[in-house]
Amino acid sequence: MLLASSLPANAATAQARPARPAAAAQTTAARDPECIQPGNARLNPRFYWRNVFGARLGEGVINESSSPNPFGGRIAPGSTFTFRWRPDTTRNPVGAQYHIHRVNLASVMAVADVVSVTGPGSFSGTTLSAQETPPQKLWDTVVTFRIRPGTEGRTATLSSADHSLTTRWLFANINNIWENTGSISFTVASRASLGCDSSSVLG
Repeated sequence: MLLASSLPANAATAQARPARPAAAAQTTAARDPECIQPGNARLNPRFYWRNVFGARLGEGVINESSSPNPFGGRIAPGSTFTFRWRPDTTRNPVGAQYHIHRVNLASVMAVADVVSVTGPGSFSGTTLSAQETPPQKLWDTVVTFRIRPGTEGRTATLSSADHSLTTRWLFANINNIWENTGSISFTVASRASLGCDSSSVLG
């Protein structure tokens, strides 16, 4: 206070002025990380069980979505996206006690950090898993990812091969079959290549 009172009025005003640009810079900086060119690629693998005669004993689907969706698109370091994962057995094999669903997100986690996880699923290393116990249904597990700096040019892939399922039936495990196979991916790109700057955000 003594220093401020000893300054001329115009000098004191000059010292006070930078506060506004600083506040504006903080607002801009908060927006800077979000830089994504969204895609529309989805996987949603389906599964079923069958007996030796080929008849289906039960079936289900893994519901997966991202918001904003980088799969099929590009995303810059510092940007975040949410991954929603919900296994759903639509018809259970008679006698099934529980199902353990897993998805290995190693490829995604090679370029992104996990910011938060909510829901019934939990991580063990790079594998997200949850137990479904009939007749109860699982709800969404939501994982927030942030793309790490220095990962430009790398590609993250999620395929049907990254999914696995163990079913406990009476006193044994029974195998399932994946009905649709495929993969989806996204590329980490620089902010410059995506056309992002301090005043514009893609997606």
